[in-house]
Amino acid sequence: MSEGTASRPPEPDEGGDPACWLRRVCPSCGRMADEDPPTTCPACGAEVDPD
Repeated sequence: MSEGTASRPPEPDEGGDPACWLRRVCPSCGRMADEDPPTTCPACGAEVDPD
């Protein structure tokens, strides 16, 4: 290979879930609700505050 044509490794994937989904996480059990905004947790029944 000549100088300047060396292949570079691909950029790392920054993956992960967006932070805006945080309001869908139950503060009691940590499960993510299916609807947005949730009012109660479908797993444990705890109230989920959308703010």
